[in-house]
Amino acid sequence: MAAIALSLFALAACDKEPTGQVAAVVNGDEITLQEINAELGSVSIPEGVDKKAIQQAALQRILDRRILAQTAREEDLDKSPEYLLRERQLRDALLVQIMGQKSQRALRVPDQAQVDKYIAENPVMFADRKLYSLDRIQFPFPKDMSQLKALEDDHSMDAVAARLNSLGIKFVRATAQMDSAQVGAQRLQQIKSLPAGEPFIVPENGMVTVGVITGEKPTPLVGSEARPFAVQAIQNKQLGDTLQQKLKQARAAAEISYQPGFAPAPEKKKTATAAK
Repeated sequence: MAAIALSLFALAACDKEPTGQVAAVVNGDEITLQEINAELGSVSIPEGVDKKAIQQAALQRILDRRILAQTAREEDLDKSPEYLLRERQLRDALLVQIMGQKSQRALRVPDQAQVDKYIAENPVMFADRKLYSLDRIQFPFPKDMSQLKALEDDHSMDAVAARLNSLGIKFVRATAQMDSAQVGAQRLQQIKSLPAGEPFIVPENGMVTVGVITGEKPTPLVGSEARPFAVQAIQNKQLGDTLQQKLKQARAAAEISYQPGFAPAPEKKKTATAAK
């Protein structure tokens, strides 16, 4: 019976035809027009360009990827611990991304008063916006993060470079630009409060950035040019607040147990201070 079932499955796979919404079939696995559109994403196809040729090129990329994936499955790589771990990470990230997109579609467009208020309250993003020239060093997080503590004793970029060389940490040093609109008022104030020539250190998103401001250029964003950026910034904040609220509610309802030594440190209770 099992042999008969397998034979029927093989026949069914062979019977699949690339018609309708199915653009191609590779070893019984369908590739749909929807997949091709997803592969192209939001790419805008210019006038005069053969759209069919663009779709065919995208289809070939999908085919190559699908064939290699099928080969990997034949080698049982989809059963390896490394694959299962990465699959879980990617699945979680994709679900969070789609939830964010769904939440974003539900956001209300801010009205004129909200936009004007946001522009007035964030001058470093608009009227006082500046582009800063940097001497910048970047490197991935070291295995021993305590090594970063030593950089606090280095008061110039050359000293930082020498320190990293002594620690055996590979880095890239180059000129760069920093937009005050992207940095934010609080971080910009912290950076500009440092003595002249004193490097700032920003460990973030797996990278450590060390830099010194070497120049600045006023680049105001005002009037009609400022409004679309303000609308986007407001909606980004709304989306962040929405996702944080969802996380807070889900955490409160979740059942979480930790192995000893892995639980986070308890939050310190805030004590009220007497008014003077």
